[in-house]
Amino acid sequence: MAGIGKSEFAKYYADKNRKKYTNIIYLYYAGDLKKSIAGMEFNDDTSEMTEETLFDRHYKILKKLHHDSLIILDNFNVLPKDDSFFREFAQNDFQLLITTRCRPTQYPIMELKELDTDTELPELFYRLCPSAKEDTLATKQIIHTVHSHTLTVVLSALSLSASGMEAEELLYELQTCGLSISSGEAVELYKDGDYTDGLMAEHLKKLLQLGKLSDPCLDVLRNLSLLSASGVLKNAFKNWLKLPSLNDVNYLAKYGFIHDDRENRKISLHPLIREIVALETLPSVSNCHTLLDSLHCICLIHGLEVKKPQNVIDSLISITENILADIPEDYLLFLQDMFPYLEKYLVTYYLPKLAERIEYVMKQDTHSYCDRALLLDYKAELFLIINDYKNALKKRLKAVSILEPYHTEDADQRTANLLSNLYNNLSNTYLLMKKTKEAAEMLHTALTIRQEYAHLGLAESHDMLQQLLNLTNMLVLSQNTDMAKQVLSTYENLVLEHEGTQTLDNGVCQMMYGAIALSEGNAKEAELHLLSAENIISEVMGTDNDYAKTVYLYLNNLYSRWQKPEQALAYKNKYLEC
Repeated sequence: MAGIGKSEFAKYYADKNRKKYTNIIYLYYAGDLKKSIAGMEFNDDTSEMTEETLFDRHYKILKKLHHDSLIILDNFNVLPKDDSFFREFAQNDFQLLITTRCRPTQYPIMELKELDTDTELPELFYRLCPSAKEDTLATKQIIHTVHSHTLTVVLSALSLSASGMEAEELLYELQTCGLSISSGEAVELYKDGDYTDGLMAEHLKKLLQLGKLSDPCLDVLRNLSLLSASGVLKNAFKNWLKLPSLNDVNYLAKYGFIHDDRENRKISLHPLIREIVALETLPSVSNCHTLLDSLHCICLIHGLEVKKPQNVIDSLISITENILADIPEDYLLFLQDMFPYLEKYLVTYYLPKLAERIEYVMKQDTHSYCDRALLLDYKAELFLIINDYKNALKKRLKAVSILEPYHTEDADQRTANLLSNLYNNLSNTYLLMKKTKEAAEMLHTALTIRQEYAHLGLAESHDMLQQLLNLTNMLVLSQNTDMAKQVLSTYENLVLEHEGTQTLDNGVCQMMYGAIALSEGNAKEAELHLLSAENIISEVMGTDNDYAKTVYLYLNNLYSRWQKPEQALAYKNKYLEC
């Protein structure tokens, strides 16, 4: 049964037996064991690591654990055969404790039933609400009324303690909560036909009402019900909702509605409470716009990196799956800008589903020619992921053909920017097909469009930087280093003017200068730029990412050619450590 206390029981077992185990690891199962392992937070994880890389690194460490280590796999509400990786995972040497609503037959199980109504539940109630001892009869009637359901008993006790009500008042409220307790009336409202579950939901809703929650508190619950059941970082949630303080969050934790995991600095809702809050508060694009705007902004400014984006990624996906799209045009923009963010962090497994959702929203509401072209571009990207360059090219050519009729003097910023990006993406597609002449032509067109519409601010966008970098790479490959340095100088001026020196884009710029100097045999200039790149990238992104690895390779190459074996070895080791 949901909310009977399985997770708390497992955590309490771990706490009581802490000395018995060298390591205790808690894993929340969210539908895919490999994803749960990849989502674990290790100190040396970086934003540039793919989900596959994170899984490999994390699982490699887990496999080294022995019999003196315990892993708690919480919320594994599927049969072992339903997760393809579970069989391999269970064969490791560590101890495994699982909470589940299923009944697997091939493993030892311990079934948790309701706590004893006459002894254990009253004791639990009094521990959370000592004043209830003054009216033991009413307390026992409350426990009986909520069908001895652990979560509801806990919330009843916390509500009684926090609200200052008398036990008799709470009992009356629970007995008149809308469903007739003495008969089976209105049970058909519940699709599973379970009378007890129906009452449990009604009691939990009543307890939410009894908390006399303010509008800000209800807003906190509404927004939190949209986010992943595994929890969200507490401080990030505060920032996303632009809360002046965490007082409302702490107040709700006091009532028991929010679970505050202080050890991992996360907050979450119990799945049952999450479901009821969502049904009662109906989280939508309009009433959760602050949260959506904050996450939308993170998607848009991906030049400003976050070291651990998993918290953002989980939140974006959970919102997409659970929100009511009452303002389709805003929701469509949110989804469209989410696609390149997930693509950047290589969350490729969700991109096909996201493209389907974008297409579905477009069918429900009016959309523009830009929306149609952008969807085709995203579908092309899905083909590129599986190395189907031919179909990717077809999609992108069609996208360009939709936009070209609007390539006029009075084109708006979105049309001009998207058309330039489409030509840039066409260039990348041709390059993957080894058609360098066509690639160069498409990139030239992309940059020409940016110059043509410079008055709309296209030259100052982050997309411009990407196109300049692509052009620099092409010029270096064609050994036209003088022109490459001119293009890179334009790139550098834009970065310094709009972002500053200690940014990833400037680190990449210094790396490119170093690579060009190295190709020209200018050792001292190459060293100067590459060491600068190493310093900036390590400060902004850490040392375990593809950018840092590329710099280490260049420096190893430089010092090997410059007859400095000690420095060459040092950078070879740095690369190998990654």
